[in-house]
Amino acid sequence: MFENLNWKGAFRRAAFAAALYLLFVYLMSTAFPDSFGAGTNLTSALVVAVLFFFLYAPVFAFADRRKRRRLAEMRAQKKGKPSARTVTATDGYDAEDGEERGDLKGRHNPNTSRKKAARRQRRR
Repeated sequence: MFENLNWKGAFRRAAFAAALYLLFVYLMSTAFPDSFGAGTNLTSALVVAVLFFFLYAPVFAFADRRKRRRLAEMRAQKKGKPSARTVTATDGYDAEDGEERGDLKGRHNPNTSRKKAARRQRRR
């Protein structure tokens, strides 16, 4: 679950988000000192910024990993290779459906009844 996470990039993005929060608090407290009132209590803003940092860091790490996996799947589809999600490398079964993968693309599926399909077409 925690493998392949880019913590360095996630901490950098979380620090940027915390710095943006502090900048927003500073600008609002200087622009509207009476209504906003955070200029007197800077320590509470710092505590909230630290909490934002530690909450956003894992979110950014998992989002970055998901983005990298999705891009790798798109590149594999573009090259015509089956993606790692749908077909495992060793067993030849589809991971999503649990069905065996074969060379039946564009051919009749032998697992279906032809009589049943013909009966359905006649009813229409």
